[in-house]
Amino acid sequence: MRDLQCAVPLPAAPMQDAQKLVFFTRISSFADFWTLSVSVSRHACRVLATLGLIATAGCATTPQVAAPAPATPEAKRALVAKRAASRWDAMVKDDLDTAYTFMSPGSRDAMSLDKYKANTRRGAFREGRIDSVSCDGDACLVKVYVTYDHPKMKGITTPVTESWIVDGGQAWYVYGGR
Repeated sequence: MRDLQCAVPLPAAPMQDAQKLVFFTRISSFADFWTLSVSVSRHACRVLATLGLIATAGCATTPQVAAPAPATPEAKRALVAKRAASRWDAMVKDDLDTAYTFMSPGSRDAMSLDKYKANTRRGAFREGRIDSVSCDGDACLVKVYVTYDHPKMKGITTPVTESWIVDGGQAWYVYGGR
């Protein structure tokens, strides 16, 4: 069993020349020391095992190989148009989980899936028709005609301009960009 001692020095007078020590715990027998060392070594084993598993998992993953970038401007526009149409298909189906995957990594870092779902109108979109795609380097603008329903009006079509980027051979929607 452990003997606990707590000595807190008194202010000023009685201990002026004495060494001021605070002794919180004292191990009174070898059995207490043995219990302490066994618990520490068990904890160390758990930590080492966890680190070993993490290192093994890190080595087991395959590196992400980026797809080759589109070779021509036409191929880049076609890639962006295809991805934009797929995103709008998901929006029309009210599949916001899939629509979220089209967002650029930076957009996903800035906005969680839950926040994206909370900020996106659900079940109102009828159609998203791609009108045009124009690219300047890796930045593209996509003009989309979105048909949606409003509680007081049905079938409203509105032009929307979206920002997309091409990175690592893939086209990504930039949320709130332009």
